[in-house]
Amino acid sequence: MKRVLFVSMIGEPGRYDPAIYADIPGGDDEVHWVLLQLRELGLADRVDYRGVRICRGEALPAPGEADAVILGGSYHSVHDDLDWQRRTRDWLERYRGVGGPLLGICGGHQMVCEIDGATVEPLASGVMAGTMPVTLTDAGRAHFLFSGCREEPVFHWANEERVARPPDGALVLATRPEIPCAALDHGGGWYSVQFHPEATHRSMAVSWRPQHPEYAENYRPAPQGGRLMENFLKGTGIV
Repeated sequence: MKRVLFVSMIGEPGRYDPAIYADIPGGDDEVHWVLLQLRELGLADRVDYRGVRICRGEALPAPGEADAVILGGSYHSVHDDLDWQRRTRDWLERYRGVGGPLLGICGGHQMVCEIDGATVEPLASGVMAGTMPVTLTDAGRAHFLFSGCREEPVFHWANEERVARPPDGALVLATRPEIPCAALDHGGGWYSVQFHPEATHRSMAVSWRPQHPEYAENYRPAPQGGRLMENFLKGTGIV
């Protein structure tokens, strides 16, 4: 079985209140969330899955010990430039050297794009929160990442920043108003998306309830997320 590594960057202790996730299976442990999704997709027994909570001090393995990487989102901005963020960037550069595939999600998407020279900037509207569609480009409609998805697939969003323009050499697969880089193919088996295909609508909704309960009502089930995660693992030969 191929080794799949999920790198959780959700947030340092104190960045958010973990109690808000009390009713979510696994609590605030994203590593468990992804495991549950793999089980729902029937893929958990077909990969050697592990997770590292880098923002909680857990150590990343040697780059060659992962056959595929999923880089999660974060309550932190890439501009925070925290020690664990710097270590993650360094590790990603070394992982790229071994040639393994990667899927960056939300903050992970922004980190990969920043590594490749793109600018991450605040959203003019301040925040994007809800379950909303993307518009696939011609390249996106033909891309394995969106295979089996409808013309305007719907995903969960929760971001206050965006990638202003694609890094040099990256192929834009999807956009939406104010988000010119909703999904990218960076080449070399690296892909990234601004939305959250790994999360449930419930886990997204509770993240807003303490300070913006009105946003919590914007989420609904989005099964296309699971489809994209499965497409990533199948399209890169992991399963």
